[in-house]
This record gives sequence, C-alpha cells and structure tokens, in this order.
Amino acid sequence: MKDSAILAIDTGTTSIRGVLFDMKGTTIGMVQVDNPPVYYPDGRVEQDPLAWRRALTHILTTSSALAQKAAREIAAISLTSQRSSVIAVSRDGEPLFPAIMWQDIRTASRCTDMVEHKHLVYARTGLPISPVFSAIKMKWLKEEQPDVYQRSHKLIGIQDYLIHLLTGRFVTDRSLASRTNLFNLDTMDWDDELIELFGIEKNRLCDLVNPGQAVGGLSQGLAAQTGLTAGIPVISAGGDQQCAALGMGLLSLDGVVANTGTGSYVIGYADRPIHDPQMRLFCNVSAVPGMYVLEAAGLTAGVIYRWFTEQFYQTEPAPDAGTGADACADRYDRINAEASAAAPGSGGLVFLPYFKGSGAPAWNPDAKGTFYGLTLSTTRGDMARAILEGIVADMAENLSLIESLSGPKHTVIAAGGLTRLPEYNRIQANLFGRPVTCASESEATALGAFISAAVSLGLYPSHAAAFSAASAAWKQTTWSPQPDLQARYRAYRDARRALIEKLFR
Repeated sequence: MKDSAILAIDTGTTSIRGVLFDMKGTTIGMVQVDNPPVYYPDGRVEQDPLAWRRALTHILTTSSALAQKAAREIAAISLTSQRSSVIAVSRDGEPLFPAIMWQDIRTASRCTDMVEHKHLVYARTGLPISPVFSAIKMKWLKEEQPDVYQRSHKLIGIQDYLIHLLTGRFVTDRSLASRTNLFNLDTMDWDDELIELFGIEKNRLCDLVNPGQAVGGLSQGLAAQTGLTAGIPVISAGGDQQCAALGMGLLSLDGVVANTGTGSYVIGYADRPIHDPQMRLFCNVSAVPGMYVLEAAGLTAGVIYRWFTEQFYQTEPAPDAGTGADACADRYDRINAEASAAAPGSGGLVFLPYFKGSGAPAWNPDAKGTFYGLTLSTTRGDMARAILEGIVADMAENLSLIESLSGPKHTVIAAGGLTRLPEYNRIQANLFGRPVTCASESEATALGAFISAAVSLGLYPSHAAAFSAASAAWKQTTWSPQPDLQARYRAYRDARRALIEKLFR
C-alpha cells in the first residue's frame, strides 16, 4: 500500500509551482513553471489565463510522476495564489479577456473619483480603495469593456480560476474575498452596499467558502489527462501571503512575518478586525478560520532586484559561466557579492522602491522608483545595496505601523527569495532594530497550503500541531542587529522619510 502525499500548488506573480509533501510536511519534490505577466509602459499589467491552464496541467502530470516514483499516492491538492487579480470568464470557465493583475494601475483615476467613499469602504473591508484590489478592476471592465462584462458569467481571481479548472466549480475562499473591496469583515460575507457602490452584479461573484475547506474533487477529464485519481479533494488553502504567514508559524499575536517576494509584506496576527484610522494598513481574513492578519505591503521589491540584475549585470560573465541557467546564476552571484561588499548606507545613496507606485504606509500610485544621492563615486555595488536597503526600510516603517496599532512584536520571521542572501538578513536586523530569524524552509507559502490541507483532512488537530510537525527538523538562523550601525541606520531612515515627504506628499 502506498503512503500518502499532499500536492500544494502555489501560484505567484512570476511563476507557478507544485510542491509535493509527505504527511509530515517534508518536501518530496517540486516542479516550477516560470510565468511572468506583461508589464506595459502605461501601467497595465496583464497575463494570459491560458498560460496558467497549461502550467497547471504540466504541474499535475509531473507531480503524478514524482508521486509514483516515490511510491506515494496524492491524497489532496491544496491551492494558494496571489490575490486581487481579475479574470472575466464565460459560463464554462473560458477566459474572455487578459487577466488584470494585482499590480495593474490603469484604474488609478477611478480610485480618485471614488475618494468620497474611502472611509465607508475601509470601515467595511479593512482595505482602502486602491488599484491593487479587485472591485475597481471589475468596475473598469464594466465601463471600458462592456461587451466583455456582459458576456462574463463570473469575475474571478486566479485561485478561483484554477479551482474551476480542477473541479468545475466557481468558489472563492474568504481570505481571497477579503482582498476585493467587496467583502465585509464583520459579517464575513459579500457586502451588498459595496457591490452596488462599485456597480457590480452580485451574481458575477463566486460562492464563498472558508479557507482550508475542500471545494470539490478532481474532475474525471483532468485526472485522465494527468495520471491522477479522479475525485482527489481540492482544498482552497487561502491567499499566498496568508499561507506564507501560516507556513512560517505566525500563530501568535506577538510576532510578525517579513516576506520578500515580488512585493514586500509585513504581516501580523490578530483575533479581531483591526482598522487603522489613516487607512495605511490592511486587515484581511487569515488562512486560519476565525483569525485575521494585519498586512502592510510594498508593491515592488524582489522584482526590482531582478530588474537591476538583468539590466546591469549582463556583461562580464565569468569564463566558465556558460549560457542559460549557468549564466543567470553567475549574474546573481556577482550582484550579491557586490551588494554585500558595499558599505552599509550605500555611500549615502537612498533608493525608493516605487516602480509601481508606493504601497504602505503612503499609498501613492503616482510615486516613482528613485535613486537619490548619485555621485561620480557611486558604484554599481552601491546601487545594488541601496535597492536592498530601500526595500527593507519600507518594511521597517510598516513594522512600526503594525506595532502602533496592535502592540509590540517580539519575534520577526523572515522569508522570501532574498533571504538566501546573508547580507540581506543583516540589513533586515539592522533596519528593524531587532533579531530576525530565517528558517531553512524556502517554500513557506506552499507549506502553509500543506498545513491547511493537513488540518482539513484531519491529520492534525490544529494548525499549530501541523506546523510543529513540519518544522521539527528545520535549521534556523537568527541575525542580530549590529550596535555600531544603529545610529547610522536611524539617520538613514530619517533622511529617507524627509525625501519621500518632499517628492511624493
């Protein structure tokens, strides 16, 4: 008899991956498909939904083979994904228009037009009216693409689209719904008044389920196509940042997660909705039913480091770097080495990571990415380090904001691709002014999806028990702030705040 496994499918902004876990949360294998969106000069960010369909089929087929090779039987498929993107689909789930991605800012002027309603929307949803969220994108579709809107059966997110591909159902879990501007945190249901305010018909929204709930079984057709068993439970684990927080063990009120992916996220835990009077902070439904997360987001972070690498590290490859993946690895080795060698403070250079506008705490869609303080002595390494310091400085401001609203946070758990760079973790500890712990598990979001499914299947009595089992063998590294750098970084943060005030406020 085969042992069981859980397949977690994590759909990010630039890739989709399937991670196969055993029942203790240990990774058996992983398959990843790069799938970046298209960034247009006018602020549009779009994706072809059919690319997710192709990637999903590939991941299921490859994961089926991995499971067979490991003598495992996949007991459940657990989904997590990026949030707030919008896909218009027909009754049979066919996309009618490119997906409008969460980073898309074409709706900025419409948000401005709705400014008189901002307090009502925030009070109900825990979210400001912003181009990031789904409702304003739906409004844009209705007004600018009326034919698409009228032909649409549902307006759905990426995870909802994958669920429909897997099961044939149109459902969304409440953690994802809480990123739409249409979901009421107090009633835990769609808000009829907000739906009317944005001009959307309620029947175009998905049915609601709780995160961690099984939403159907794998269809006969997709099972036959991929070698999996029909009827495998499909579980909607929650939004990617909620699952990342769960996968890093954020289950207490005195800790925060600092997660650096395409964007940056500082996430706290709450047992009730918490609202910021200045509307700088988000409050969303957690991946743990009955709980909430406080979230302060930067819209562009790791993607900027990738951009800088591609633009400024294409030359001077090592003689044995080769081509393709080897050359790419060489580029990252060089930028990491130069950023680490540059002095703290980047030679007086200040970087603002606002390539798609600024997120929390300022929320200005017109803000732009900025290098300030360039001189003839500035090096490429200074600029690379300034990017890292600029990303973390934004996160430090957001950590302070979360503490001001929900009390002191004694633990900081860091994750994301940039945490593989030791110097980045030192920068985090120094700018946060407290120890930062990095776990050896790099797939925190997928692990959160595993934990959600494991509790749903009854393998563990609680999310804490599932996390404890999965993290038992982890090797953790803690980075402490360096006392001799604290005054320098305090002055850096002060200068940076003053620059932001002059440029964008």
